[in-house]
Amino acid sequence: MKLNIIWNNQKGKDCIDIISHPINHEIVTHWQSQWMQAATLQAIQPSNQRTLLVALQEIEAIETMGHMSKIHMLSGDVLWLQKKLKELTYLEASGFYRINNSTILNIQQISAFSAGQHARLEVFTKNQQTYIVSRHYAKLFKEQLQ
Repeated sequence: MKLNIIWNNQKGKDCIDIISHPINHEIVTHWQSQWMQAATLQAIQPSNQRTLLVALQEIEAIETMGHMSKIHMLSGDVLWLQKKLKELTYLEASGFYRINNSTILNIQQISAFSAGQHARLEVFTKNQQTYIVSRHYAKLFKEQLQ
């Protein structure tokens, strides 16, 4: 099978076009299901060590916890993730952006933000939580909000 990749700056950052012959329907459907599975994370419930599949849209923020990460859910629950933050850079395609050295935030949950001290930003979420965007990440973060 031949795969042609054409890069086009005119396309949106969140758009991928796949054009195929109908005979390849099964293959393309399989690829699509694999990509859609990335919309979940496999997390651990700390109280009973159960493994759960968590939908990305239910996550407010992910914080570092040494060799693991802590997931803050919209429901207020806290789950564990057996990955470091640097292993989660692929979540940028789903609207999760690093705001400081220890936190990744779901920008869909932002309700407001304001300027803080020392060129930092204060971000307020729909759950009334406050997060600090460090000055090193502030410029990139503002670009993502536009």
